[in-house]
Amino acid sequence: MIELQINEIKYNLPTQWDELTVEQFIALSENATDLSAARLLSIFTGLSYDTLVNLPIEHFNMTVLPEIDFLNKQWKPFDEKRKKTITIGKYEFDAIKDPSRERLGQKLYMQQLVNNAIQNNEPHYNLICPVVACYYAPYVHPEKKWEERHVAEFTELVKKAKVIEIYPEANFFLTGYMVYLPKKATS
Repeated sequence: MIELQINEIKYNLPTQWDELTVEQFIALSENATDLSAARLLSIFTGLSYDTLVNLPIEHFNMTVLPEIDFLNKQWKPFDEKRKKTITIGKYEFDAIKDPSRERLGQKLYMQQLVNNAIQNNEPHYNLICPVVACYYAPYVHPEKKWEERHVAEFTELVKKAKVIEIYPEANFFLTGYMVYLPKKATS
């Protein structure tokens, strides 16, 4: 991480893939065609793009941009191995080994998520957070039960977790639900 200060507020910017949150990864994916320096800083600080580009220049130390060169190194999320434990917010979980031993609500919710994603031609990264939240939320529910409303709340915590832990976990749960097709080459 590298620190950047803007208007007396300090922000930690990732300098390698294992420091990137799921939320930042999704924002990078959604803005892949416009990853200008200002867009990157917006994604990594959480400041809106419009606010950021309209701040006076003296608020920036532009020496941080060369530190964000990890984006030039390819990260292959589908090749990433699952961790034995994952951290989501203040919680640490042992990785679920057998999703078939979980709850019926989770299976039905997963089928609904996948069917909606396929029908709406949504990108894979949109499934990461709700899929992981679907399986881990019951472990922190006050009554230790699966509840769709609680899954939606827990999804917000998943967004802040490290993508290097969460993406392989989502891939594990999606195995059997989706077949990943290679991108067609364009001419």
